Order: sequence, then structure tokens, then C-alpha cells
Amino acid sequence: MAGVLGAAGCQWTEATEAPNTQDAGCAKDTDCKGDRICEAGVCVAPDRPRRLYLQRRGRRRRRPASGPRRPRPRGTDEGQGPTQEPKELWDRDLGAVVFASPALGKVGGEAAALVGTHAGRFIGVALGGARAGEIVLDVTLGGMVWATAAVAGNRAYVGADDDTLYAIDLEKQAIAWTLKLGNCDGARVPGPEGARCDADGGPTIAPDGDLVLGADGVYRISPEGQIRWHYPADASIQAKHVFAAPLVAGDGTIYVGGQDGLFLSLSADGAMQWTYSIRADVDGGPALGDNGAIYVGADDGRVHALRTDGSLRWSFVAQKDIRSAIALGEAGAVYATSFDGNLYALSAGGDVKWVLPTGGKVHATPVVDAAGNIFFGSQDERLYAVSPRGKVLWTLELGADIDSSVAITDDGTLVVGCDDGHLRAFR
Repeated sequence: MAGVLGAAGCQWTEATEAPNTQDAGCAKDTDCKGDRICEAGVCVAPDRPRRLYLQRRGRRRRRPASGPRRPRPRGTDEGQGPTQEPKELWDRDLGAVVFASPALGKVGGEAAALVGTHAGRFIGVALGGARAGEIVLDVTLGGMVWATAAVAGNRAYVGADDDTLYAIDLEKQAIAWTLKLGNCDGARVPGPEGARCDADGGPTIAPDGDLVLGADGVYRISPEGQIRWHYPADASIQAKHVFAAPLVAGDGTIYVGGQDGLFLSLSADGAMQWTYSIRADVDGGPALGDNGAIYVGADDGRVHALRTDGSLRWSFVAQKDIRSAIALGEAGAVYATSFDGNLYALSAGGDVKWVLPTGGKVHATPVVDAAGNIFFGSQDERLYAVSPRGKVLWTLELGADIDSSVAITDDGTLVVGCDDGHLRAFR
């Protein structure tokens, strides 16, 4: 597959006019609000059970799109991505939409990219060596995978839309345990009730090794699958869905937003400390800055910057929904993507540093590498590399929407999934 080198572009120092990304009608279910789906370019109410398998350009139920489920601060676990147009190392067809971001781990001691698909498979693909690009792990789950897996040692933890959290033993290449969540009836029906208990908000691994997961509310779960607590604690409450991965701070405080329009701070034992009302779905994960600010985007098209007591520092308004997680860069830079097709770079104080327009809606969370460069994909089917000053370093056309965020290995390999069901690696 040939790469297409993007224009070098100029350095943006103020917001530029966004491209016209207003669609007539809809192209995908994610263009429709509520439980509606896209039929022949029109958003309509679903009249049939949702499918487990999604066709390459087929219909989807409306689901929030947020890129990776744990925002990754610069220089924590990323290498340095390529600054010049990379070459494709391998391309593996996984057979169904790859929405989740790849996680990095080892399968039988071999470095692999781990990702779930909309066909309910959890797959590991060898990153390098003699088996580079080959499938080295293939486990069948009970539902679609929207969430990015969390990896700790020889275990991968991933949720599916059958309301179940799965622990995968990467040595034995088998399911170690499963945990059914929630009090939802009709887990396989369309609409909010069918999605309410889906186990796709994370999980995030807490400092003590516990798993913090969004589903119908928030769960704290031991590494062996025991529920320690659930918020809200009252089992009679039908909690709204939490699609965004919770953020767990170093002191154990949990920050998370949900589809009830609220952003929460929970203590390590699950007690509610404060709420902030956004009045719109919060489908992207938050980020915690060195200055103590908590940054989160929402369907109101805003980036909200909060203090640790839940009060508002500032907010920035994009032109459409923000469903990606927030990423942080050098000098406190705040990066957010939006359905308006733009990547926004903001200062820690909320001022616009620059805006990079793309040719399509952007679901994917931007990922910042060890050098401060930003990598993200768009529904214009291009993968972008951008400098901290807003200069386009390169673009690659992949031939399919890129809703997955990239993973960057220690040697600088980029791994990314696409809606065409392919997982690709570049360096």
C-alpha cells in the first residue's frame, strides 16, 4: 500500500476556519443521536435486534466513539514515532471492524499488539521477528469489543458488549475468568437499555492492581474477578452507561464521566466526592495535568477544565461533539479531536495554540509520543503525524476510516486498527 505524503502545512497560531464537514443526513450510526441508526442516509429508530457482526461499511448502532480508553501522558509508555513518512511493516486482516486501540503485551513471551474486534474476537498479532504480522493469539468472546484492553503481566483484561469483563491468560492463550456485570434485561437488544451494562468503559488498572471499569455505573474489581464495589451502590438504581474509561489518580481518586451528563469524582472506596454537570454525554476519557487540572470533552462540543474540587477553571467550545479522550503534551498542551474534523491544541489555560483541520470526522484520541509529536487518525481515512507546533510531518492514506488510536512501541513502530478490519504496523 502506497503512503501519501501530506503537505508540510504552516504553523497555526490561532484558530483557523474548519473544513465543511456537515453531512447531508447520515453515513454511519455514529452520526445519529440516541438509539437511532443510519438507514439509506437517514437516522431512523431501530426495528430489529442489533447484529453481532458489522460489515465493512455496514450499519452500526449509535455508539460513542472515543479512541483509546486510557489517556496516555507523554513519555510514560510510548516510544518516539516516526517524523518522516514511515513504511508499512505488516497488514493483518482481522475480519471485522477494529474500533478499539491496540494494547501492547507479550503472548508466550513474544511481543504482540492485542486488540478486540466487532466480531467478538480478541486477537494478538506478533509485532516483530520471524512471525511479524502473524496472529499469535485468537480468543472468542461473547460480544463486540469496543474497549481497549488493559494489560498487567501475563493477563489482558477486556470488556465486551455482552455485559461481561474477560481476563485473558496470555501464557495459556485462554480465558482465565469472566465476570457478568449489571442489572440489564435484554443485553442483546438495540437502544440505551441494551447498551447500558456493556463492559466497555476501560478497564483502567489502579495503582494497587485493581480494575476500574465503566458499564452501568462504575465498578472496582480485583485482578481475580471479585467485585469490590459498584457505584451507585443501590442495586435498584438503573445507572446510566459509562463508556469512557475512568482515570485513576496517584492518590486513588477516580474521575469519570457518563451518559447521564455528569462528571464524577469518586474516592478509592467508591464514595462520591463531587459531581460536575455537563448536560451532555461524556464518552471520552479525562486527563489529569501536572497543574492539577482535570480535562474532559463531551457531546456539547466543549473541553471542560476542572479543579480537583469539581469547580470549572475554563471551557473551550469546538464546533461539534468531542468523543475522544483528552491527550496532554509538552508545556501543558491540551489536545482534543472533534466531530468537526479538527485537532485542537490548547494551552493549559484554555487559549487556542493552533487548529489542524482534516477531511473527516475524528473519533480517535490523539497520542503524544516521547518527543511531543502527535499521532491520530480521521474518517478521511488518513493517519496524521503532527509536530507540537502544528506542522504536519506526514500523512498516510489507509483506505478506511481510522477510529482506533495508535499504539507506539519502544522502537517507534506505530500500530493502528481501521474500520476495514485491518491492523497495520508502520515504522
